[in-house]
Amino acid sequence: MEELNLLKDVFIANGYPEKLVTETIKQSWESETLKAIINEAGDVVIEEKTEYYDILHAPYIQGFSEGLQKKLRRFNIGYAPKKGKTLYDFLCHLKPKIPKENEKDVVYAIPCQNCKMHYVGETSQHFCDRRKQHARDVVNKKETNGIYCHIKTHSSHQPDWDNFKFIDREKNWKSRKIKESLYINALNPTDFMDNVMNIEKGIAVNDCWMEFNTEIRGSIKKKMEKKSNRRG
Repeated sequence: MEELNLLKDVFIANGYPEKLVTETIKQSWESETLKAIINEAGDVVIEEKTEYYDILHAPYIQGFSEGLQKKLRRFNIGYAPKKGKTLYDFLCHLKPKIPKENEKDVVYAIPCQNCKMHYVGETSQHFCDRRKQHARDVVNKKETNGIYCHIKTHSSHQPDWDNFKFIDREKNWKSRKIKESLYINALNPTDFMDNVMNIEKGIAVNDCWMEFNTEIRGSIKKKMEKKSNRRG
């Protein structure tokens, strides 16, 4: 067939190995009454087939359809690839669900077990890795870590590492920093940091955003009240 030979030449001209092109055409091309074969010269030719009792029209799945075709021939049934949705599309949803703590590009809140205060932060890392960094800073008594400073001041308090919440998601670094600051300012509108575990408010934002603090706090409250992330 001229069209198939043309396609074969085009693929080879674009750098595809001739053997791969030849084998692909040989394995993939089927119609109801005709079969594409490769002659000794490497050209695509059409071979007449005996009439089948019936024809199965089904989506093509590489590695599966070839075996199905051979088995159907035993029963004098032909196989014709069908375009559109494949069995893979309908049956195979193999993308694993990402565990919540492995999510990244988030604005998060880590609560205190003993009071209503939270530490609000942002990270482009997997959250579990950022949480480990916080825990390491607490163990090392790092003064620049807000969580450590909170438990240093309140010796009986402990961070509730497992009951974290994601209060926003943002891939853009600058936008994520702005959101972090907006949430901190909404929870702690004054300059004195007494409503959050953070020791600073993040990047500076325009005072006009203070008009939305009530709405932002309401949004945070809803997210905080969602089902706990605690394991077990």
